[in-house]
Amino acid sequence: MMTPQERRRVLLQDIDIVIDGGANSGQYAKWIRECGFHGTIISFEPASETFALLSDVARRDDDWHCRQEALGPEDGYVALNLTRTSLGSSVFRRTSLHFHMWPDDVNAGTEQVFARSLRSLWEELGCEGSRVFLKLDVEGAELSVLKGAGPVLDRIALLELELPLVAIHHEAPTLTEMLNFLTERGFSPVALEQNHSGDETTGQMLLVDGIFRSSTSDGVTQST
Repeated sequence: MMTPQERRRVLLQDIDIVIDGGANSGQYAKWIRECGFHGTIISFEPASETFALLSDVARRDDDWHCRQEALGPEDGYVALNLTRTSLGSSVFRRTSLHFHMWPDDVNAGTEQVFARSLRSLWEELGCEGSRVFLKLDVEGAELSVLKGAGPVLDRIALLELELPLVAIHHEAPTLTEMLNFLTERGFSPVALEQNHSGDETTGQMLLVDGIFRSSTSDGVTQST
């Protein structure tokens, strides 16, 4: 059986740039380096304290660049609901299930953060002529980021998204909404991987990481 590490090693071998949305303190970026990715990583983390941790980790890697911004549907300031561990920080309010499953991740106030759309960032990030892998772990805001990408979404070779099987954020899109959007935009599933132990009292799986491949583009971005 192929492990997540082995799968990333295969999928990332032809990728030039990984856009790491919702980087937290750099866990995913460090992991794909361990999986053998040697290309450019661009990490986005809007929360001030968490960004300081991320920057400290990334400074030893010349091809890992960090931006203190959120990815969103458009450019502008948004209120980020912070949690103590920062892993649950989100623009959405958490449901009672989230509080039940992560009782130690208590609310820690809000922070006004600047968000950018991928549409407005694309040329700035230097993605033209490159194969791009977009990873999003943005606590319920994945679909809004994808919609905000507009036409540049068609230039992304691979997507990795955190997908909810149940509601853990108020007003966040459902799994069905996200899958329908991805299908409409020409992305087909590569793999679904469980990323949390789930609710052991009910057997309910909460979240999966979904990997999707563009079926409408060769994934090499060109300037317009």
